[in-house]
Amino acid sequence: MNAKKFFRIWQIKTLRKLYKYNTPSDFYLLLLAGVVGTLTGFGAYLLNLIVEFVRFGLFEQGGFQVFSDQTANYLRFIFPAVGGLAVGLLTYYFSPEVKGHGIPGVMEAVANKGGYIRRRVAVLTSLTSGITIGSGGSAGKEGPIVQIGAAIGSGIGQFFHVSQQRVKVLVGCGTAAGLAAVFNAPIAGVVFTIEIILVDFSLSVFTPIVVSSVIATAISRYLIGSSPMFAIPEYTLNSPAEFPLYLVMGILGGVLSVIFIKTLYGVEDIFEQKLTLPEWVKPALGGLLTGVVAFWIPELYGFDDSATHTALVGRPEIYLLAMLVIAKILATSFTLGSGCTGGLFTPSLFIGAMFGALFGNIAGYMFPDIAAPPGAYALVGMGVVVAGTIHAPLSALLIIFEVTTDYKIILPLMLSTAASTLVARWLEKESIYTMRISFFSNRISSGRNIDILQNKRITNLIITEAPVILDSTGFDEILNILMNTRYSSFPVINKNKKVIGIIAMRDLRPILFDRDLAPLLLATDVMSENIFVLKPDDTMAEALRKMEIDDSELLSVVDSTETMIYQGVVTKENILRRYTKESLLLTKNRD
Repeated sequence: MNAKKFFRIWQIKTLRKLYKYNTPSDFYLLLLAGVVGTLTGFGAYLLNLIVEFVRFGLFEQGGFQVFSDQTANYLRFIFPAVGGLAVGLLTYYFSPEVKGHGIPGVMEAVANKGGYIRRRVAVLTSLTSGITIGSGGSAGKEGPIVQIGAAIGSGIGQFFHVSQQRVKVLVGCGTAAGLAAVFNAPIAGVVFTIEIILVDFSLSVFTPIVVSSVIATAISRYLIGSSPMFAIPEYTLNSPAEFPLYLVMGILGGVLSVIFIKTLYGVEDIFEQKLTLPEWVKPALGGLLTGVVAFWIPELYGFDDSATHTALVGRPEIYLLAMLVIAKILATSFTLGSGCTGGLFTPSLFIGAMFGALFGNIAGYMFPDIAAPPGAYALVGMGVVVAGTIHAPLSALLIIFEVTTDYKIILPLMLSTAASTLVARWLEKESIYTMRISFFSNRISSGRNIDILQNKRITNLIITEAPVILDSTGFDEILNILMNTRYSSFPVINKNKKVIGIIAMRDLRPILFDRDLAPLLLATDVMSENIFVLKPDDTMAEALRKMEIDDSELLSVVDSTETMIYQGVVTKENILRRYTKESLLLTKNRD
């Protein structure tokens, strides 16, 4: 008996036992979430080992053991290029989807592929990101471990033949577990997944993600350590007069975030579209450029967070802070824009800390009696740039709180991250994650591919035989229609076939408790006015947005909003079913 057949038999027996003992319907999903959290926790530990192994091999046991100290020191700028070459060969020959910063690929998989991610992604991402960061590339571990966790969750879902919806949830379990394990931040991992990856706040999604995040964090704390990522003094708000300073910093941080996004994707566009080099050579060139910058500023290496610590606890010179902001943006853009693998959270934290400390130094010179130490502004600055780049202030708030354990400065942090997000969204509607997807005309919103929804009309989805209710229909007959059809909403029309309203189950429920009044009511007394109707040439995107705003499962279709002549209905269920088929077709054609 092979392993797959063995586990299939185990799965069947488990499900039957769960049914026999009347366990909650989502208990099986919680078991799988626990498996995903466990594997991802060990995956985070393995990623740390690979990064440390590569770093130690190159920077301590590599050139420094073979050449003289002076010669080996000059070789430092080559190490990121060597790492880039190895990454280029691995991605070119085995798995191109592991290039870059990972999270956009996970978002696209959830939106376009039903959560399907190739199983090899977990292994190759571990190798390529470990090589990138360990060789000195300017990137973080969080993007790769999110992709690794997502691949593990997708693989578990595929192996146990769960539904597409549950595969997506298990992908979310993996992303939350990965982020939680790397940053020692279980709450931030959960919120990031719900806010960015799945865009689903339901309890059925929340519970398994929490389970996975907790297990991965526990494993990571045991194997790697439980200390916060940054040990800093406790900073507080010196005076309410500081709030305007933090607001200005949030606004400027939003502008800086957009500059970072534009620079990163500008460099990526050059490497993708304008350089005619072989694909496997491009990461080596990006690594070489990173190495040249980092040769003069070693703090830019991906494994070195000393500069961030210094900004949080010390008072670096203003010129040095400004130089570090610019240099980190360039180094990260060279590393990830060329096709190396790594995350953007850690570089964003670095840039934010330098920017915040720079702003804090200036504020201290201008308002010495008001401003807090520069370290306080560095702390808030990290949240400002993270929020501005990912367009998710709640995730930014929680990640800063959990990596520093400093809650006393939460009010300035809330104000600044909100301001940064608003400014960044105003200047650039795409976040640092969705920008990559939009390059390929696969824009993602609420976990769905907008292009599919906007390019498909509802014409073929119109149901003409759905029951309708005349305006003179009595309450008992309305109730009878409801009980004998599969629909829970019905258009109300008059004798001229003009749509005048809609009756939903939520309109009938209050009347059921007043049976004395019910026999006296007609459809016109019970119905709600049409908030929205559809026209045959409307897109699925328009229809779905109207349904989600009004929380409707069905909308009437009319010939025009002037005449309101009834044509049929369109259901949310049919739109989502058509969307799933179109997204699968898109994936098939692309492959």
